[in-house]
Amino acid sequence: MSIIVVVRKHDKAVIAADTMQSDDSLQLRAPYVRNHEKIVRFNDTLVGLAGWAAAQDIFESVVRHHTDKLDFGSRAAIFETARNLHKLMKDDYHIDTQEEKDQPVESSQLAMLIANPGGIFEIDSYRTVSEYARFWALGSGRNLALGAMFSAYDQTDDAAAIARRGVEAACEFDDGCGMPMNLYEVPLG
Repeated sequence: MSIIVVVRKHDKAVIAADTMQSDDSLQLRAPYVRNHEKIVRFNDTLVGLAGWAAAQDIFESVVRHHTDKLDFGSRAAIFETARNLHKLMKDDYHIDTQEEKDQPVESSQLAMLIANPGGIFEIDSYRTVSEYARFWALGSGRNLALGAMFSAYDQTDDAAAIARRGVEAACEFDDGCGMPMNLYEVPLG
């Protein structure tokens, strides 16, 4: 349960996320959890993760120990990174790859949004990589955030303001999301 958003506007990419962790009806807000950050920095790339808390720990470990397997420079490079992550997660981190009975490929159990000088991207749990032209969102508050960002996108040139609106809407109306938010800007190349 989370909300992660990315926005691309003019010469900036923005990524923002809530800070609440939840386990069923238990809500852990930022003042109670020291590691409430859902956005991980790798060189000039910011990665926001939604889903299981274990995925955050695994990705942080990969960033610390397997930097040679990570390249976020283009959509094609991100796909190869997703393939590398999947193998590492199976071999070194023992993830359960089963999600649904009729799934097309093994799941990586990762859902992430990426902001870097090359743009804004998503990697879904089946390693599909999408590049977005305007904005996107992940997590339980996604539909609320998408609606808020859609209504704000043509009203302002401020990418951070658009991202804020998305996170704020999700945190206001989705019980799996909670403030405060973290927000970062990246200049586009």
